[in-house]
Amino acid sequence: MGSRGVAGFSAAALRQLRTGARLSQDELATRARGHGAKVAGPHICLYEQDKRKPQLTTVLALAAVLCVPLSTLIPDSAPVDLARLRMLAGLSQRELARRLGVAQARWSRIERGKSSLDDSMLSPAARLLKIPVGQLRRALDGARSGFTPTSRG
Repeated sequence: MGSRGVAGFSAAALRQLRTGARLSQDELATRARGHGAKVAGPHICLYEQDKRKPQLTTVLALAAVLCVPLSTLIPDSAPVDLARLRMLAGLSQRELARRLGVAQARWSRIERGKSSLDDSMLSPAARLLKIPVGQLRRALDGARSGFTPTSRG
């Protein structure tokens, strides 16, 4: 796979939803551009063949066009980690970091388990991620220990 797009993105789900909506790849791309994605028909083809992963803004646009929740294109079988929780909340690293008042590079280190999140930021971060504090703590612990928790409790 060539790009560093959204991990856990389901090529099969996209293909199934697009064909179910009776849209060509070009039509889906055109509609997604109306939702802020920078995408063309050949990109959709690459996504559906799992040769490339779309960026978060593109996945959000595709979900909007196909009238499905984001989790449909990033299924539960994908690991539950900080990056996935952030994506499911519809936030980029930059946006989440900005809202928390930290540098994007710091948030990136937190997601990779290379830095810790201050206790005073747990509640605001959980609120932005739309998850309970306990789930955020488990994801943080998983990032620090190098494994990804799979339960969403």
